[in-house]
Amino acid sequence: MIIDYNTEDFPFFELICEALNVDSLVNLHEIKSYDVLTRDKDQSTEWHKLYYNNNRRFLNYYETFIKEIIRPLFNGDKIVYQKIPTFRVHLANNIAVGEWHKDKDYRDKNWAETVQEINYYLPFTDTNEHNTFWYESVEDKNDFSPALLNYGQILEWDGSNLTHGNKKNVSNSTRVSVDFRVMPFFRYKESDIGSINMKSKFKIGGYYNVI
Repeated sequence: MIIDYNTEDFPFFELICEALNVDSLVNLHEIKSYDVLTRDKDQSTEWHKLYYNNNRRFLNYYETFIKEIIRPLFNGDKIVYQKIPTFRVHLANNIAVGEWHKDKDYRDKNWAETVQEINYYLPFTDTNEHNTFWYESVEDKNDFSPALLNYGQILEWDGSNLTHGNKKNVSNSTRVSVDFRVMPFFRYKESDIGSINMKSKFKIGGYYNVI
């Protein structure tokens, strides 16, 4: 499901530019390039470091976005959401994530099937078939198609169970985005397993917040 939102209310493009200290996002590859990223390096570029160190203003808007745009999708019920969304940069001539996977591959699978996280993909640039991620429609069907969104749209989807990944970006446009996970509070159950990148425990006060 694709959801539209008002970029004047949520000026994420400007906030991310501010965090990265750049004027635009689609040409980041012209400022600094990298060898093709591998799984152990896909969160370690200079852009990732700047985002995680300078994201306070963005996170203030993000929390409001969760309250005003995402929580109503759950009938206004209390939700548990990823506290710091995962930052992605799909540079031209590169990839954003180092391997194809299902999110539950990185979690305790019994726990993942219990809490049933819902994924959200929030790009800050328009996407195309080369700079976005691809995902299957049904688990293990392998009928991959690109997630095509424009800035001002967010995708709700099932990243826990659907295999997804990205291809080398042969366009001349870098994609910048975040993704995050949400679950209804009534399905929440904490886990002592840590996230693959930040090693945050899958519990409220660690990987998650509640609203």
